[in-house]
Amino acid sequence: MKTERTIEILLEFVDSEITHNANDAYCNITDIDYAVEQESTADGFSVYTFKHPNDEICISENLYYYDSDLTELIVTALLDGGAKIYIDEYMYEDLYIESELENQFEEFVDDIIAQESNGKGDNILTKEELKELKEEYEYEDEDTETA
Repeated sequence: MKTERTIEILLEFVDSEITHNANDAYCNITDIDYAVEQESTADGFSVYTFKHPNDEICISENLYYYDSDLTELIVTALLDGGAKIYIDEYMYEDLYIESELENQFEEFVDDIIAQESNGKGDNILTKEELKELKEEYEYEDEDTETA
C-alpha cells in the first residue's frame, strides 16, 4: 500500500487532519487546533512555534529552538485524535512527519482492521485494501482463530 494512503487511513481512523493551506489556519475557514511554523528572531536565528493560530506566542510554552523536537509533538497531537494541524509542506517534509506517521501505522493496524472487519468503522478501507492489510500484517479474524 502506498505511503500516502497509509497515512490517510491512519489520520482518518484517529479523526485527525493535516493541512498545508495557510488560509485554513488564518482566515477562519476551518477550525485549526495547531499551526506549526518557522519564525525568525531579530538577530536572524530560526525558531519554531507550535500553537493555535490565534494565540500569542508564549516563549516558555510554544517556542522551540530545535525543529527536531516538533516531530514527536506533532505526531502525538495527531494520534491523540481529533486534531487538525496546519504545517507548511516544506516543514512537513523536513521534519519527516510522513515517515513517522507511516511507522506509527503499525501500532494501529490491528485496530483498524478489526473495526473495518466488524463493520463498525467508517468504511475507511475498500474491500481490497482490507484484504491487502490482513495479508500483509498476517491478521486473523477472531472467529477463524483456533484455541
